[in-house]
Amino acid sequence: MNDEMPVNLPRYVFRRANGSFRYKRNVPKHLRALLGKDTLYRQLGDSYREAMQALPLVHARVEALLNDETNKSARERSVELIRGALGDEVAELVLAEAVPEYSPIEDALNDLGKALHKQKLPAEVVQQVYSGRLKPDTMTLEKALQEYVAYKSDTPKAAREIGQRVERLRTDMQAVFGKQKLKHVALSDITRQDANELRDHLLSRVSANSAVRMLGVVRTAINHVIVEHALTIPNVFTNLKIKGAGASKHDRLPLSDEQLSLLEPAFSGDAIAWALYVTLRDTGARVSEVSGLRIKDCDLVAKCLHISPTPWRGLKTTNSQRSVPLSVEAVAALGKLIQNNMQDPEAPLFARYAKERGADSCSAMLMKRLRTVITDKKLTMHSLRHRMKDKLRNTGCPEAISLAILGHSTNTVAANYGSGYALDVMREHLEKVWVE
Repeated sequence: MNDEMPVNLPRYVFRRANGSFRYKRNVPKHLRALLGKDTLYRQLGDSYREAMQALPLVHARVEALLNDETNKSARERSVELIRGALGDEVAELVLAEAVPEYSPIEDALNDLGKALHKQKLPAEVVQQVYSGRLKPDTMTLEKALQEYVAYKSDTPKAAREIGQRVERLRTDMQAVFGKQKLKHVALSDITRQDANELRDHLLSRVSANSAVRMLGVVRTAINHVIVEHALTIPNVFTNLKIKGAGASKHDRLPLSDEQLSLLEPAFSGDAIAWALYVTLRDTGARVSEVSGLRIKDCDLVAKCLHISPTPWRGLKTTNSQRSVPLSVEAVAALGKLIQNNMQDPEAPLFARYAKERGADSCSAMLMKRLRTVITDKKLTMHSLRHRMKDKLRNTGCPEAISLAILGHSTNTVAANYGSGYALDVMREHLEKVWVE
């Protein structure tokens, strides 16, 4: 980094008379009584180089402090003040609603409340501290989203994915409702009109199906807090009307037999691409399900795949976990790979795709080959799954067995009993597709 100091220093940075550098940040007016300061100072270093190295972290920490104070509820702030002034034991008694009446503890809380009133802290904080009785936090859209993210973040990957999804959604919600309504208006005061306005905003910039998915996150988050907090309010995001949403038979077209014959040379030159292609073609499985297989998931004796979660790939639904018969051609292609990779049975069959977003990489590779032959954007690798669904239907396969083969949800409680259809029963119907 260049030691030469520019004429204009970065925002919040100034140089002291002794030559050192300092970070200076004015506290927003609404936070000054809460922080007890009008200005925040942080030392950055004795030289310009040191100051520039320290600035990003110092600025991030100050931003986090101000954001944390802004977002803190009256209840959280009251407990924090009680804990800091009177200790953990008193704070825990307040949280347990067990402060003895007419006790020295109650007197201490009264005195603390009076002191905070003189410091001009918010009245709702002063009242809770003075009385020693905490009020439940107001459930807002923002709080509902936060609790839902915390609930869904059971792994680092899940936390990152749901966090990114909600952050994008939060941007849209702020554009429609404004930050204050999102953070401070009670969930019970959010109306159906508010939900419709968010829907209309989303439809102005994304497809109908994307809007359905995004609104589904809001709906699910609200349902989560309604159950967890025993709220008696309606979920105004339920059953929103979205014109043009839903699956259409024209969204993705199935590949025809003629197109398959044209496609085969694009995949047959590479053992991995061919094994993936043939398995997808003859099982109707999802790309992620096949690309994430372990060696032990390929039972070449029983001629079937065991599709289940792996350390590098989950499954879309609980019904996705299943066993599916393999064709002779698929057995040969997968067997060739396994012979060339005699390793731990737990090892991935397609090692290059056994990673985060590995299925996306696999799909991109397969699509690159498919596009050398077929340019119609409605025809993709997923069209093999549509083809299998059509083939099973057209050869007389009962719907329940078709759902079992493809790993679709049946939406019935009874379907979840037992261990599913036998491989021989599924193979009987798949063979009709394979020989066509």
